[in-house]
Amino acid sequence: MTSELAPWASPTARARIAEVAGGITDLSPEGVTETVRGALRDHARSFDAEGIVLYAGTNVMSPAARAVSDPPVGGRPSMGWPGEKYQAGLDALDTLEVLTPTVVARLLGARFAEVRSHSATMANLAVYSALTRPGDTIAVLPERAGGHTSHHAEGAPGVRGLRVADLPYDADAFDVDLAALPGFLARERPRLVVIGASLLLFPHDVAGIAAAVADAGAVLLYDASHMAGLVAAGRFQRPLAEGAQVLTFSTYKSFGGPPGGVIATDDPELAERLSAAVFPGLTANYDAGRLAPLAVTAAEIMADGGGYADRCVAAARALAAALQDQGFTVAGAARGFTDSHHVAVDVADLGGGRAAMTRLAGAGIYLSAIGLPWQEPGEPDRGLRIGTQEIVRRGFGPADLEAVAALMGDVLLRGADPASVRKSAAELRREIAAR
Repeated sequence: MTSELAPWASPTARARIAEVAGGITDLSPEGVTETVRGALRDHARSFDAEGIVLYAGTNVMSPAARAVSDPPVGGRPSMGWPGEKYQAGLDALDTLEVLTPTVVARLLGARFAEVRSHSATMANLAVYSALTRPGDTIAVLPERAGGHTSHHAEGAPGVRGLRVADLPYDADAFDVDLAALPGFLARERPRLVVIGASLLLFPHDVAGIAAAVADAGAVLLYDASHMAGLVAAGRFQRPLAEGAQVLTFSTYKSFGGPPGGVIATDDPELAERLSAAVFPGLTANYDAGRLAPLAVTAAEIMADGGGYADRCVAAARALAAALQDQGFTVAGAARGFTDSHHVAVDVADLGGGRAAMTRLAGAGIYLSAIGLPWQEPGEPDRGLRIGTQEIVRRGFGPADLEAVAALMGDVLLRGADPASVRKSAAELRREIAAR
């Protein structure tokens, strides 16, 4: 290939891009098809057949949700509200466009749910667009405390032209520093405060935060992208009932549906502004094919009685305990490790998060590096973030979690060859799949 993909990328990224590009030589339809098939085959083998996926930002849909996923539906334009579409002949899609927000809102205990955003990042941008003006300040969790890219200046707030200020954070409490919050709000005067994180071991004190935010005349947004499955099941916490005015979340991850984003609120005036920010503000035609599996997933969560969420939390606590028994430094040990499906491991003494993540990937164990609340400013990510939502759906039980912890210990604590451990990881996956 002769075109240059991203000359502005880092040297590491450019080297990998060049390596991949060097293997792409045939751009005919047949050649491209073969290349695509090979990439999909290799990915499926690594993740769906042999790998142990502990990445907190992923999941697999249920068989029922997969059964109603219909790609051609997503390829049909659907622009506007039911009854006044810009295109004719979409009456059947009206059912999906009424059913899906209805069941999602009921599941969340919310009055309004906007389901047309293609991701939680786009949902957050819609909130910023509806509730702020360029030059306004928003207050968010620090990156080291799990503040997401879509909350920080390099992401969607920068697109909106917002100033971003880090909330005061209490690393010992794993939460916003409530004592320092009123003074911070008086000084920074944010129009919007964002909580909810990419790593969230314990619930926020939403009521306490909401009271301070209301006194400051700001709006409180809870980004439940990672916690949505637990929140929807009535576990972990119920942000809207506890005082948040707006809730956003990803519809995959712990929720277990197709990729996409949702905005929910109980306030009709906010709901109207947020909906207008989604359409016609940020969305024209959208992927209506997401709606059917999203509706089925929401209905399954409603009927499940919290069983899947409970299993995810129990698996996280069991895996955290097993990792500690192996000799790892697991965050939150004094509080039972976690109240969610997240686990955090401090691997600063093992080369840091990125190095540990890479070694585990060589062993077929997939997760991500992340910053931890107690690390120094500018220090590289020292943590590993684990999510249990996918392995629970794939049938991992207590003994399997102990085996996973042992494999991780072999790689990171005992210096085992990742390639050798990869065979053991694949064998464990085959055993579980055969049950």
